[in-house]
Amino acid sequence: MSLSRISVLAPLVAAALIAPLPPLSSAAPATPTPPPSSPAVPACGRTDGQDPAWALSSTRFEESEGYDPYVGNGYLGHRIPAIGTGYAATGEKTGWPLYTPRYDGAFVSGLYARDKAVSEGREVIAALPGWTTIEVGVGNEKFGTDTPAGRISHYRQTVFLSCGLVRTSLRWTTADGRATDLTYDILADRSDVHTGAVRLRMTPRWSGTATVTGRLDDRGARRITLRKDGTFRTLGTGVEGAVAQTMRRGSGVVETLRPESRTAPRPTPVREGRTYTFEKYVGVDTALTSPAPAEDAREAAHRAARRGWDRIFAANETAWREAWSADVLVPGRPELQRWLRSTQYGLLANTRRGSSDSIAPAGLTSDNYAGMIFWDAETWMFPGLLATRPELARSVVEYRYRTRDAARANAEKYGHRGLFYPWTSASRGRMDSECQSWDPPHCLTQNHLQGDVSLAVWQYYLATGDRDWLAARGWPLLKGIAEFWQSRATANPDGSYSVKNVAGPDEYSNGVDDGVFTNAVAATALRNATRAAQLLGHRPPTGWNRVADGLRIPYDPGRKVFLQYAGYNGSTIKQADTVLLMYPLEWPMEPGAAAATLDYYAARTDPDGPAMTDSVHAIDAAATGEPGCSTYTYLQRAVRPYLRGPYDLFSEAKGEKSGAEDPLSGFPAEDFLTGKGGFLQVFTHGLTGLRLREDGVRLDPLLPPQLGEGVRLTGLRYRDATYEVEIGARTSTVRLTSGTPFTVHTASGPRRLSSALTLPTRRPDLTPTADAARCRPATATSEAPGLYAEAAV
Repeated sequence: MSLSRISVLAPLVAAALIAPLPPLSSAAPATPTPPPSSPAVPACGRTDGQDPAWALSSTRFEESEGYDPYVGNGYLGHRIPAIGTGYAATGEKTGWPLYTPRYDGAFVSGLYARDKAVSEGREVIAALPGWTTIEVGVGNEKFGTDTPAGRISHYRQTVFLSCGLVRTSLRWTTADGRATDLTYDILADRSDVHTGAVRLRMTPRWSGTATVTGRLDDRGARRITLRKDGTFRTLGTGVEGAVAQTMRRGSGVVETLRPESRTAPRPTPVREGRTYTFEKYVGVDTALTSPAPAEDAREAAHRAARRGWDRIFAANETAWREAWSADVLVPGRPELQRWLRSTQYGLLANTRRGSSDSIAPAGLTSDNYAGMIFWDAETWMFPGLLATRPELARSVVEYRYRTRDAARANAEKYGHRGLFYPWTSASRGRMDSECQSWDPPHCLTQNHLQGDVSLAVWQYYLATGDRDWLAARGWPLLKGIAEFWQSRATANPDGSYSVKNVAGPDEYSNGVDDGVFTNAVAATALRNATRAAQLLGHRPPTGWNRVADGLRIPYDPGRKVFLQYAGYNGSTIKQADTVLLMYPLEWPMEPGAAAATLDYYAARTDPDGPAMTDSVHAIDAAATGEPGCSTYTYLQRAVRPYLRGPYDLFSEAKGEKSGAEDPLSGFPAEDFLTGKGGFLQVFTHGLTGLRLREDGVRLDPLLPPQLGEGVRLTGLRYRDATYEVEIGARTSTVRLTSGTPFTVHTASGPRRLSSALTLPTRRPDLTPTADAARCRPATATSEAPGLYAEAAV
């Protein structure tokens, strides 16, 4: 039976009975009742009140808003409803290509399905039955997502960013006045990624009877056939998997929850003021990672139950501490600090070491964008991770290596050589069954993706210096993509080359010739492949450099503006395109061209476009160093309009549609990791000026005056070294904290980092000016989206 074609199956239930107590008579609720007691210890070691940016909280219960938090470990991801457990859905629909209602789903990395009723039968992400539910019953009432808000008080929900835990504490009062304090703790174990854990602490303020029920909630399952024993099979793709769960009661008794059980919970006595603890452990596996997923899922659940909550939590916290080995600190700006922590949490919760699955625009937090892999991964999420956590960034390029066979088949079918990756891909990278956009035909025209992939591969080599990886895995990708571009380019009578019928990153233009970013990233791919061949002792084809040097780059020398494509007339663009020439491509330009090109396209970008564009505007502004405070203005525009809810989730758009002129746009995706990745790069690459080189890194720090107490980036990585950059008002300090010394290229020349270096801090705001308003503080009684009264530019 397919869950996608019926309303819901009967819930999969197993009851965990509260340990019997001596008989007690039913009692009226005690009055007055104190509020729920605070936990005896902080949820995580870093949330001790010294830095509130590690914990994001809400004290307002509102189930209908939909800005729900999530847990994740890079393999499992699960949204948590406002009540702290179970399943919830809202009326809003996701955008293209699903247009289906949003819900708090459970997802597993790399698991896709094909349902003929959805997205024309192409692959989309599958969703598991929800595994967070522990249901409490009192009398004839059950606590759940349909509990009226008026029955919930003393509410607090918190995401503990440093250990990936969501805690929800509240008081539930039944219709007959019985109050019960409930605290749910939920995590996806980062130390054992096939494991999830839920803990309920229940304190009744009355005496009588209660039940607690563990549930695998199939209301959240999508595009799978779920069996009674908790195993499943994905529709169309036929991947077998399983979700197993085990309950551990406070007495230490472990009870396996059998999904096929529908035994009615037995009433059990409880005593006023006594706290009862229940722990549910979940194991998840699929045939993608196990030859026996059902057995391994059950073993994961049992293994977790044997370890118990305290040991699991400690191991999970240790794993998260390792993930947080890098950070961005902005003293004196608590709001900005909170946004940065939420940004990094989003990226960390959706990546893991050793994976060959890439990152979807919303990761494992929802089925927005059908969980597909776009250029977003290489261009927007990868660079910030590479600078701080290369072991996590590697999954992005490993995914392209894993799907290279399909890319080669795609190229052959569509008349090209080498590797041709689809604009959107899923399990294997097959064009016809995975790519989603055929009208307009972005699947065939968004060719810049090939260059984006090649650039990420080359960047990974530069950052790690791993010559063995380059030879075994990087070179096949660089070579295959260079072969694609050589076959894709068309020779012109004047000896130049064109790439015709393309769509650049700006999705408002399609079927154009000589897209400037497309051609520039193609030339970069050809040159990087040539250099890789030289490093590895191969002889590169002479045609690679000939095509790279001959590709047309549309440019207006009078205005010093690069043209988005041949014949571009200044029309509105959806998102960053030509401005990507400055960063990340570092395309050579005459003086003044970078600033002129940035100003030209910033004024022509759709204000309703997606969240990442102003991030690259900020990085470009920092690189040009034009007098004023434009870097900070763009920084603010890159984050403030897009934050949603108390947990600082990123929305894809300022309003209710991403791109006013995009016919495919629907309700914006969130948590939009593409936007978060861009925002992180403003700090890792914009303010530091970080660029990778074969023999070191380039740094050229800049500080906006609004960040007057400075910015400090810790845990930055290059090869085997770890270093930090502290940007001060006048000077910046670069410190080697571990590993081998390396070269830092500065504005005054190369220098060796063996302990610490002092560099001048660029301050464009201090450039002499007759403009009395420039960079001055300002106030206003209202703001337009994306325009902020903090300072004049």
